Amino acid sequence: MAKNKKPQVEETLAADEALSKTEQFLEKYQKPLIWALVAIIVVAAGIVLFRTQYLAPKNEDAATKLAQCVYYFEQDSFALALNGDGMNEGFADIADGYKMTETSNLACYYAAVCCYKLGQYQDALDYLDRFDTESVNFEPAAITMRGDCYVSLGEIDKAVKEFDKAASFDNVLTAPRALSKAGICYEKNGDYDKAVQCYTTIKDKYYDSPLAQDMDKRIERCNILAGK
Repeated sequence: MAKNKKPQVEETLAADEALSKTEQFLEKYQKPLIWALVAIIVVAAGIVLFRTQYLAPKNEDAATKLAQCVYYFEQDSFALALNGDGMNEGFADIADGYKMTETSNLACYYAAVCCYKLGQYQDALDYLDRFDTESVNFEPAAITMRGDCYVSLGEIDKAVKEFDKAASFDNVLTAPRALSKAGICYEKNGDYDKAVQCYTTIKDKYYDSPLAQDMDKRIERCNILAGK
C-alpha cells in the first residue's frame, strides 16, 4: 500500500504546482484579461446594435424603394430601373446608398442586368464584382452573365471560362444554358472537340432541357467543321 501512496502524492503535488502557476498567471495578467474580456463584450454588443438599430431599418427602407425599380425592370424599362425616374431612386442609387445591406447586394445584381441590357457591359461586370451571393441557385446565373458580358466585349477566352464555371454547379436550369454558351465560344475559337463535349453533355445529362433538342445538329456541324 505504501508503494501506491508515493505516485498519488506526486500527482497531487504536480496538480497543486500547475494550479499555483495558473493562479500566478491570472494574478499577473488579471487586469489585461479583464480589459480583453470587456473589449470583446463591447465589440459584440456594438455589432448587435449596428445590425439591429442601423442595418435592419436601412435595409427595410431600401427594400421599399427597390419595389419601384423592380416594377420598371419587369416593364423592360431598364434605364429607369437603373437610374430612377427623377422622383424614385434606381438600382444604382440603392446599390451605392445602402451599402452593407442585403437589398444593396440585390440591387447590384439587378443593376448588372440593366447595364447588360443597355449595352453597358463593363459597368455590368463592375456591378457583378460587387454582387455577393450565398445562393447556389443564384450564383451560376450571375457567372453566366459575366460570360455574356465578356462575349459582348469580344473577350471570348474569358467568357468561356465563366460559362464553364457556371456549368460546374450542375444546376438543371442554368447548366445547360451555360454549356450551350460555352460550346458556341469553343466553336468561335475553332476548338470543335470541346464544343462537342459541351453539346454531348447537354444531350446526355440534361436531356429534359429544351436546349437538348438541337444538340445533334450542333454536334454534326462541329464534326463536319473538324473534318470528321
